[in-house]
Amino acid sequence: MTNVIIAYDDNDDDLGEYFQESFETVNEILSNLKGVIVLPVRGLDCSEENIIFHLDGKHFVFVGLSHGNEEQLLTKNSIYVSCENISHFNKSLFYTPACSTAITLGGKLIAEGCSAYVGCNKDTFATYEDKNSVYIECENYCLINFFNSDITIQDAFNNMMINFDKQIDSHFDKHDDDILLAMELQHNKDSFVLYGNKDLKRSDLALAV
Repeated sequence: MTNVIIAYDDNDDDLGEYFQESFETVNEILSNLKGVIVLPVRGLDCSEENIIFHLDGKHFVFVGLSHGNEEQLLTKNSIYVSCENISHFNKSLFYTPACSTAITLGGKLIAEGCSAYVGCNKDTFATYEDKNSVYIECENYCLINFFNSDITIQDAFNNMMINFDKQIDSHFDKHDDDILLAMELQHNKDSFVLYGNKDLKRSDLALAV
C-alpha cells in the first residue's frame, strides 16, 4: 500500500476553487488505483500539527496544493510546511505545484532525507479560469503518470515536460487568449524542477501490509 497525503486549500479567497478542482482531479485518479490510499487534508485543517499527525514516518507521498513561497507551503489561515518541520518528510516523495518552493524548501527537504521533490522555482500562473483543467492537467501530470505506471520519477517528469509542450503547441495557433495561455504554460513548465532520487519508483514508496 502507498499512502498519499493531499493538502489543498479550498478555503483560499482567490484560488480556493482552483485548489479544490486540482484535488478532485488527482483524487479521482489515485483513489481508484489498487494499493493507493488517499488521505485528504482540506484548507481549514491544514495546520502544521494536523499535517504531521497524518505522516506515518515511513515511505509516503505528500502533495501540497496551495500557495507557497521560497520556504513554506501555506493556506489562508496557517503555514503547514516550512523549513522548521521538514524532518517529518523523510523518505517521502514531495510534490507541489505551489509557487517558488524549489528555491529553498525543495533543496532542504532533500538534505533532510526526503527521497524526491518535484516543485517550482518561480511564481506560476493560472490566469484563465475557463482553462483551469489545462493548468491542472499539466502541473499534476508527473504525479499521475508516476502512479499509473512502473516508471521512475525522472521518466514521469520527462513525460510531464512532453505533455506541457503538446498543450503549449496546441494553443499557440489559436486566438489571442489562447496564445497568452500558451505563454503562461511555457512559464510554468520552465519553473518545474526535480530534486533527489531520480530513479525513485512507486514500488519504493509502498508500505508492507
